[in-house]
Amino acid sequence: MPSLSAAGFTLIELLVVIAIIAVLMSILMPALAKAKQQARTVICQSNLHQWCLIFEMYTSDYGGWFPADCSVEQGYATVVRPYLKDEKLRLCPTAKRPVDEGGRQPFAAWRIDDITGSYGLNDWVLSGWPGISAQHDSWLWKTPNVKEAAQVPLYLDCSIFTYVNPRYTDEPPQYESDVIYQIGLTEGELKRFCVNRHNEMINGAFLDFSVRKVGLKQLWRLRWHRDWPMNAPPPDWPEWMRNMRDY
Repeated sequence: MPSLSAAGFTLIELLVVIAIIAVLMSILMPALAKAKQQARTVICQSNLHQWCLIFEMYTSDYGGWFPADCSVEQGYATVVRPYLKDEKLRLCPTAKRPVDEGGRQPFAAWRIDDITGSYGLNDWVLSGWPGISAQHDSWLWKTPNVKEAAQVPLYLDCSIFTYVNPRYTDEPPQYESDVIYQIGLTEGELKRFCVNRHNEMINGAFLDFSVRKVGLKQLWRLRWHRDWPMNAPPPDWPEWMRNMRDY
């Protein structure tokens, strides 16, 4: 009578199977992480496309002009609310949690009163703000109907919602989490946009209502205001940015 033996894996076979699974996981995990990162980038750009429509509708309704105030009470975050159908559009998927909920820079959202977001406005597109000097008023774009629109940043990944007035002399962040978070005008406003959220890039909407990726070093090559020195030499890049792509 033939003997019956229990079918199953030997210890060696089991170890071989585990080793094969580990090798496959080590191959798949980077690909999955990259796919997840790409999905977040696509969602972020989709959000910004929706913001382009919001700003386009607002300026169309107000004679082609952007808002004339950057304050919390009267700024764009408040006046565009009638055009905003989904508050989730305020959040980049890589930066959803504000600092007081454990968000860490450069992946922290901002919170102003009852509004949470992770994009910010280039205040030089506004049609004015209280107490502006004559010189700075001449730097304002005021309307999207300008020749340089494709090079003028409008709305981008940012550490704060407004009060952002970049100047070419702004120094880059000295390290990746060197981000200005607090409200109010400060030195080095470009630090608010120089947030490494999308693999050495951010996403941005422009004055022609287009959306594209922007390299962190490229921020100094965009035309933030009318008097921006487009051919000026770049800043002295800190170590963490030195090997990034030049523009």
